[in-house]
Amino acid sequence: MKLMLIFVDADRAADVERLLDASDVPGYSEFPGVLGKGATGRKFGNRAFPGSSTLYFVALLGEGACGGLCDRLEALRTERGPEEGLRVYVLEATEVI
Repeated sequence: MKLMLIFVDADRAADVERLLDASDVPGYSEFPGVLGKGATGRKFGNRAFPGSSTLYFVALLGEGACGGLCDRLEALRTERGPEEGLRVYVLEATEVI
């Protein structure tokens, strides 16, 4: 199993959610209002550093499960540009309970 982490600017979260809903993933968890600092700068939800990100956790089952979704997310990033703050990471995961 793999665990996909998707970070996106909160203003663009609906685009990612649309892709997830249209894909064959069985489900996902959404964490809105994520604060921090990254490649696109600081997002602390205040006047000095406005904005926030949304984080999605997606469990991917089976080999090659990332394929189509990764392709669609990459196309979205290409369309929107890297300054939109879309980052995707895929980790190995083991279900223990």
